[in-house]
Amino acid sequence: MTERMGIQTVQALLDEALLGLRAVTDPALPIRQAEEQLALALREAYEAHAARARFTARREHIRAMATNLHAAARLLAQVPTADPGGLAELALLQQAMKAAIGALGEPFSTGADARPLPPKVRAEPLRASLREPRLLEPVREVLLPAIPLPELPEPEAPPPAPPAAPPPVTTLAQLDALLAKAHARLAAFEAEEDDDEDTAPEEDEARVAATDAEALPLHFGNPKAEEDVLFGHARTCLEDLGMFGLMRRARPLTPWTNGERTERRLVRRVDAIVACGPPILPRLVKLLEERPEPDPELTWANVFLFGSLAGDDALDQALRIIRTVELSEPRMAEAVTDALSLAPHPGIERAVRPWLDAELPARRAAGLRILARRGALSVSDVERGLEDPEVEVIRAASQALGATQGPVPHRALEQALRHEDEEVVRAALESALLRRSEQGLERARALVLKGQGAFADAAIFLAMSADASGADDLRAALDSGDVPAVLRALGWFGDLSFMEVLLEHLAMDAPDTKVAALDALQRLTGASLTEEIPSPEYARDALPFQRPFTPPTPVLDLTDRAIVWADWWAKHGRHARKGTRYRFGHAWSPKVSLWELEAPESLPAVRRWVHVELAVRTGGAVPLDRSDFVVRQLAQLEAWRVHVESGSRRSPADGWTTRYAR
Repeated sequence: MTERMGIQTVQALLDEALLGLRAVTDPALPIRQAEEQLALALREAYEAHAARARFTARREHIRAMATNLHAAARLLAQVPTADPGGLAELALLQQAMKAAIGALGEPFSTGADARPLPPKVRAEPLRASLREPRLLEPVREVLLPAIPLPELPEPEAPPPAPPAAPPPVTTLAQLDALLAKAHARLAAFEAEEDDDEDTAPEEDEARVAATDAEALPLHFGNPKAEEDVLFGHARTCLEDLGMFGLMRRARPLTPWTNGERTERRLVRRVDAIVACGPPILPRLVKLLEERPEPDPELTWANVFLFGSLAGDDALDQALRIIRTVELSEPRMAEAVTDALSLAPHPGIERAVRPWLDAELPARRAAGLRILARRGALSVSDVERGLEDPEVEVIRAASQALGATQGPVPHRALEQALRHEDEEVVRAALESALLRRSEQGLERARALVLKGQGAFADAAIFLAMSADASGADDLRAALDSGDVPAVLRALGWFGDLSFMEVLLEHLAMDAPDTKVAALDALQRLTGASLTEEIPSPEYARDALPFQRPFTPPTPVLDLTDRAIVWADWWAKHGRHARKGTRYRFGHAWSPKVSLWELEAPESLPAVRRWVHVELAVRTGGAVPLDRSDFVVRQLAQLEAWRVHVESGSRRSPADGWTTRYAR
């Protein structure tokens, strides 16, 4: 395997050299021509991998690689420069040349290649993608590597030479000669003007009939090459792909299923781009050069596109693009993380794992998030992330805790739960409760009792994960804590003994308090009271607190008049059973939370809470990535449904049971 490792060393150096062109600032250096030669050399390196079992072909590819590499070095060396980027590039090319020459003499190997390349033949047509990303394996040649290069100013032209000075006038005869010459030029100019005035306009020449070949461009424009037409289609699809990637992401006020239609259109755009042919793909990377500012959406589209193609040349191209962007910019980091989390290429985990040790904190954080969403993060990886000195990395590690397999050490979880950063604590609370750790419950309780119920949504986490004894903690927090946060949590808690408290706060004038109390009342009762229908009528078998669960009636504006809600409670509250946990006017059961988790109109925040609730109260450890494609989430929700229905007979009727890990 020595030969293959030698070629891989050259390939790594070529990659560095290609990316190093972005650091060149001397406009006199021909970086475009050098890029072309380096891209050809890098493609020959991939071809050498593919020809590892054919000795002659392998050596020819290595020789071609060395030839292209030498051409790139000559292009840059022929222009004298003091640019640090240009000098570093030349040094890197010399190092790559030495490695390439050494690879020519290394022993031949027929071992299995650990870096697969695209298929050369295919027995069946390429199937279309339907509702989720799938790895595409079109018959194609190795991709020509490409990177977006910065626009450099044109090199300054040398200043023109000053005109020669006329000979000095030293005699009167020379002066008379100059005057005569000037008079002659003036007379010639005046005579030319007189001729123009006297000349009669000539009659138009007879029109000559144009041939078909001449007429077609006049009517329809000049014909385009087939590749240019395909590139135009692919460009439109790529721009659509970037916008669809943004549109499908869950937003705070957007129902989670809204992205399903967009996701179907998204995967079709990938199919359409691939159908335009592999020669088009490198030109799509160059579209990033046209943007005046870094474009997260177009970057997402490129990374996702190449991450959907089989072959390590495609994956390397996606990683090459990522190395040209600033992950320290939040929107760009989000785009790259999302694209690599969703792309179906099986080599992404292997490629991203080294990011956990990267120098740049944003890259370490992105690596944690990507591996967590792909289910490839270990507990030890998370522990290292929690020990990181950068807050952004600690946030990513806290968010990843819930997606890791295996026990998390008590100390590591406690460290995240007691961090000073609110986002870290919020993520740690969610992760701890998804893992059914009582550490999350106790930390939420401690924050609520200290009057910090709004910090990291501690009050709601407590309401979702506490048994009936949590009522005492929430009641105490009403006297000392953030009242709106606690009121909102009471709706999730489900104890109807707080109805009078909520009605009292609804009657107050503080807007935040009224909104929180109204939200809690609706979640407890599901009454959906409005000014138009302040007192709904119910059938005998559909009375509140007695009927089987039915989803609450959606309304635009609930009435915030306390008297309306008080009258409704006085009329129907007597039907409620004391000591029972209620949600939307129905005794809570896991099926209620499951309905809210999978309801098409559910918002991301609501789904977060009921996901935690189901984990704590059913003991479920079923994976659910709430950022994944809708069709994948539906499959995960089906697994949750099986879990809930299998344990429904064992769930007590009062709804207060919790099932923490022991």
